[in-house]
Parts: sequence; C-alpha cells; structure tokens
Amino acid sequence: MKLRETKKLHYNKYLYKLSIPNQCAYIFRTEFQKDGGLGYARQRLDILHQHYNHKEKTIIVPWTHNSRNYDEVPVEHYYDAIEIYRHLKSKTGFIVRCESFHLNIYSNDRKFLISLANKLKHRYIEFWEPSPEDVDTLLSNENVIIVSKKPIYEYKITLGKRAGSSSLAKWIDANPALAKMGEVAKQECYKNGWVKGYYFYVRDSKSLFIAQMMVGDNIMRIDKLVYAD
Repeated sequence: MKLRETKKLHYNKYLYKLSIPNQCAYIFRTEFQKDGGLGYARQRLDILHQHYNHKEKTIIVPWTHNSRNYDEVPVEHYYDAIEIYRHLKSKTGFIVRCESFHLNIYSNDRKFLISLANKLKHRYIEFWEPSPEDVDTLLSNENVIIVSKKPIYEYKITLGKRAGSSSLAKWIDANPALAKMGEVAKQECYKNGWVKGYYFYVRDSKSLFIAQMMVGDNIMRIDKLVYAD
C-alpha cells in the first residue's frame, strides 16, 4: 500500500482516502444504487458469480444476451469487490467516487479504511492521511492547505465557470509580487476564455480583496496556505 499525505480535506470534510484499482469499481457508483443502499452492487456481483468458471479461474461476462462482445474480469478484482461490498454495507459516514477503474472511498474513520485495505488482494492501493499534528488544523478550517515551507503567496483562488478576465491577467503581470498565475490559465484570461478549475495565488488579504473585486462572482473556492513548521 502506497502512503500519501493529505494536505487539505477531501470534499471539505474527510481526512482519509483509500484509492483502489478495480475493474468492478463502477458497480459502487452512488447514482446506481437506486435503493439507497448497495442493491446495484449486489446485483452485479451476482452476475459475476454466475459467469465465474471455477475450473479455468476466469470470469467472462457478455455485454448482452448472446452478445459476441464481452468483458473479462480478473478474479482477484471480483474477490476484492466482494470485500468492498461487505465493508461498505456495514458502515456509514463515507462517500465513494469512481474514476475509470479506480474506486475512491473517503471517510474520517481511519480504522475502517485500513481494515478494508488489509483484506484486499490488489497491490497498488493508495491510502491518504494527514500528519497527526495537522489533523486539528484541517478539521477546524475547511479551506486550508497544509504546506511544508513558508508560502510567498498566502491564498489560492480557484476560478469558476464564467469567462476569464483580461483585467485580472494584466494586473497579475503588472504585480508579480502580489499574485502569480500559470501561463495557460493567464492566456485563457487574456482572451476571456474557459477558466473553470484554473487557479492563481495572491500574497495576502489585501491582494485577495483586489482580486475578488476584479473576478467578481467567478470564484469557485478560496484556500488559505498554512505553513506546518
């Protein structure tokens, strides 16, 4: 299991994240569980069980009845999916997110995630947790990013879904001591293009106020960089 450090709360709430590569990850998508539980996941596991060839140790599932197209699911992924199902079925206080063939589970219950990770067969699992001394700081301040050295710029501003501001880009170029933005994001601002998800940094609260005046309501979030000495 690879260990990663949580520098900011996941989804503004969770300290811990377990990332599991698994071809069956999609069966745990929240929007598929129409019963409010894990009904869809259980249904798909039953289908995988029906196509499990115990002699060949393979699971080959046709896309549709009599289809020539099929998916071959690694047996170890199937067994791991069963373990995931059993653990999630008995717990609350977590959320799951799927990214292709990766299942990410977020929770503030470290013991629950570690217990699950230790029962899985897959080797390339990632576990994210903060340094113990940073836990209180993160929990008491939602929009905080822990950094390992004293930051030159104190705030990180992430832009929203409206068009970029050329005046913001000009101000950043004219005041490098007050703000910093990547070149790609800056060029999008200059041409009033798509900037959602792009971000820039400002030095202090005064610079933040100026930036807010120019950007207006096109701010998705503001994070404060906190130095952990």
